Amino acid sequence: MGSVNVKSEIGKLKRVMLHRPGVELENLMPDYLERMLAEDTPDVKMAGEEHDVFANIIRSSGAEVVYIEDMFADVVKDESVKNAFIDDYVRLGIRGMSLSDAVREYLRSVPYDKLFDATAKGITRADLENIDKKPIQYFVRDEYPFLADPLPNLYFTRDISFSLGTGIAISAMCTETRMRETLFIRYIHKYSEYFDKGNVDLLYDYNCGDGIEGGDVLSLSDKCVAIGSGERTTVAAVERLAKTLFSRGYEKVLLFKFPNARTYMHLDVLMTHIDFDKFLTHPCVADKWFDVYELTPGANGEIRVSLTTDAVERILERALGIDKVNFVKVAGGDPIQYRREHWNMGANSLALAPANIITYNRNSITNELLDKAGVKVNPIPGGELSRGRGGPRCMSMPMIREELK
Repeated sequence: MGSVNVKSEIGKLKRVMLHRPGVELENLMPDYLERMLAEDTPDVKMAGEEHDVFANIIRSSGAEVVYIEDMFADVVKDESVKNAFIDDYVRLGIRGMSLSDAVREYLRSVPYDKLFDATAKGITRADLENIDKKPIQYFVRDEYPFLADPLPNLYFTRDISFSLGTGIAISAMCTETRMRETLFIRYIHKYSEYFDKGNVDLLYDYNCGDGIEGGDVLSLSDKCVAIGSGERTTVAAVERLAKTLFSRGYEKVLLFKFPNARTYMHLDVLMTHIDFDKFLTHPCVADKWFDVYELTPGANGEIRVSLTTDAVERILERALGIDKVNFVKVAGGDPIQYRREHWNMGANSLALAPANIITYNRNSITNELLDKAGVKVNPIPGGELSRGRGGPRCMSMPMIREELK
């Protein structure tokens, strides 16, 4: 059942990991959106229904959909695994001796198949009502209702892990509020049959100290990976991952160096690979508003770094070994409309196969341009899902793709 094989962004999708948005979104509060890395409070029921459309299109393409919540429930059936997870959850940000003990006691009382929701939704004082030894935080008045924050970004499964070749990387999240999300991936990787109970090559681990998120990492081929560095991924993390990839036989890493700004949140909100010779791009990629470096392995484990002055098309042509790369610009690059469609993840698509992608239906100008370029577009409703500022690629973590011929 297990294995990972992802050597491109466009090979026919065979298995993908999703999370259906649920109770964690119900606890988003307008007063604390910035703290929770959110910008709106979506209708949770509608977000789930939109996500079901997304998942069903993937299934209809012939790919298997597995849910992170189901994989997690399966591994914590084992009481020792469940208790180890709870200990890690408490260590990762629960402050105070009495609060740690109380949260640990509460979570151990939760059935294994409810543990995902119990931790994802956040922990409130009400959850500790039946605990005998209540912590001091239970009694002290505080307008903030959570003793442990909810995890409203969990449906962006690409952020917290990513597959490259036959290995998986567990992201090191850049913000404290998202660090607990990777706990689910750690336990699934270690104990789930889907990852051969920890035998799938671990390319990057959450605790290395250098922040990296999967939205910044694009698998262009079995020899080349593109990585963005800006708001969420550090140059140090790119170096660390590049060294690992070079030891696994990769030959090049393209480093896209962005400003630390929300517009450039992840590489995949600016560029996705959609066909052998086509990329869907924000104008900042097509017109190269930033530096791009080519990293290659040098002698004695060193990394050679070359700042290239070439156009991005030429850089990608070299990386892919093809004669011509074509860009489909978001909203055609119109100075008003591209900003609108970029806000709704116009460049963020998930490829089901070459020239067969999923996008949000609200990006109508971009979708029409894709159709004219010969790309099959499978639009999904995103009125609620897009409020989280992520698109189809953000919401999916491919585990297996067919290799390109």
